[in-house]
Order: sequence, then structure tokens, then C-alpha cells
Amino acid sequence: MPEPKVKRVLIAGATGYLGKYAVKAFNERGYWVRVLTRSKERLFEPGPFTAPALEAEDIDDIFVGEIAQPDTLAGLMDGIDIVYSSVGISRQRDGLTFEQVDYQCNRNLMDLCQSSNVNQFVYVSMQGADNIMDLAITQAHERVVSDLRQSGLNYRIVRPCGYFSDMGVLYDMAAKGRSFLVGPGHNKMNPIHGRDLAEVCVDTAEGDEVEVEAGGPDIMTQREAAEMAFEVAGKPIKITVIPMWLARGLVKLIALLSTQFGDLANFIVTAGEIDGVGPKRGTTTLKHYFESLHAANSKNR
Repeated sequence: MPEPKVKRVLIAGATGYLGKYAVKAFNERGYWVRVLTRSKERLFEPGPFTAPALEAEDIDDIFVGEIAQPDTLAGLMDGIDIVYSSVGISRQRDGLTFEQVDYQCNRNLMDLCQSSNVNQFVYVSMQGADNIMDLAITQAHERVVSDLRQSGLNYRIVRPCGYFSDMGVLYDMAAKGRSFLVGPGHNKMNPIHGRDLAEVCVDTAEGDEVEVEAGGPDIMTQREAAEMAFEVAGKPIKITVIPMWLARGLVKLIALLSTQFGDLANFIVTAGEIDGVGPKRGTTTLKHYFESLHAANSKNR
């Protein structure tokens, strides 16, 4: 019998925290991997919060282009079976909005899929979107989801309960001796490690579930996570709570100065109010993740 055809996947967002793990996960499952990037150099640099540097053997083809400029993407979808996208704003650098990046860049990919032979689009959105639809980031993500549902494409949506990379900020503050929480930190969560989430993404691409929520193995409050960070860092617990009334006032002030940073600040503050708990699909604990950050921090001293 002839060997089954090796599936070819395009990874968009390959230089980000989750994207680097996704490249490795698809490669390890036997996929032929093309990555879309603005910078070849960034592919082979370590990612944020211990995300791995990619190796040449992880990637079969590098396509250099600008996702916000479709005229640079001619040929991107040639031979591709699956498009995977975790494209979105993780840190504000370019002054762009969630609408411009999280929505329009993914819409550009979708348009290219519809004029090609791509079989499937796997998109990483967010868990609990229905409860935070007033946020610009949620509106952008859910517009992508809505467009996919109407596109006629075979699609899959992965909804993580937050990333460990976001929790890395808690360790960084603890290592410096003081942590700041927006609100009392009683909201519950179970964020997931990027490596575990990447495996969920590949499983979802290969499975029948159209929308999949994914959380880590530990459910805890934000305050408990902050206290754990101090424990791992070997520092006494010093937590300063920023009252919600003050945080909301600061968001309004920031929004007057910059719409982009105001939207990001609004998301951060809202995350301090709501629960984010989903199915326990990850296996890496948050404490283990903090320990890996501590080891890296100690090594770099």
C-alpha cells in the first residue's frame, strides 16, 4: 500500500510563546511545517518566558512576509493542508489595535485559505469570551470565530484558560520582592503551559471536536499563584493590592492618552475580576513552570 500523504501545515505566529511550541508539536507528530514570519532571526531566538528557541530541523520551509500586508503573501498557501494561527497582540510594540492584528491579520489568512486548497483552519481564541464581550480583544477574537463559522472552511477553535507566559509576570515581580495585584486576587483560574496547549492544538486539528477549551492541571486563585511565586523565588510574601476603583480610573486615563494601551489595560484589569477555569487538559503544573523560570533566572545572574 502507498504511504499516507504527509500533511503540510502553515504556522502563523511562530515567533510567539505558543507559536514556538506549536511548531515543535506539529513537527514531532510528523507534519511538514511551513512558518510565516517577518524575521528569520527571531525564529531561532528563545521565546518569552522560557519558550524554546526553534531549531532548523523543526521547520521545513520559512516564508518571509508581513501578515498585515496581503501583497507580501503570494504563494503562502501553496501545498498547504492546514493553517494554524495564534496570531495576536501579546505585548504592545507597534501601536496597533486588537482590531488591526487579532482580527484583520487572521481575516487576511482566512481570505487566502478560501482562494486555495487549504483543508482546515485551526484558530486559538480565548475561554469564557461570552462573559467579556465588552473588551476590544474579545470582540476581535470572536469576529474571527464568527467569520470562520460563516466561511465554509473546515475549522477548529481552541480556547485556552490563559497562558503560563502571563503567569510569568507574577514570578518576575516576586523575584524583585513585591507583587502587585489588580483587585484582591480571589478570581479562580487554571492557565495552561504553552507546550501542553500546543499538544491540545494538534489533537484538535486531528479530532472531531470543533471547539475545545483547555486549562492546566491546577485550579487556584490569582493570589495563591502570586504567593507560590514568592515561595519559589525564596522571597517573603509582599503583595500590594490595587483597588478596582483605582484600576478602573487608571484605565480611563490611559485610554485618553492611547486607545491601544487603554484596550490592553482594560483587558488586564478585567482579568483580575473574572474566573477563567476550563477542562484540565494540561499536565505541567504552575509550580514547575515557576521553578523553570527561577532556574533560568539563577543561571543568568
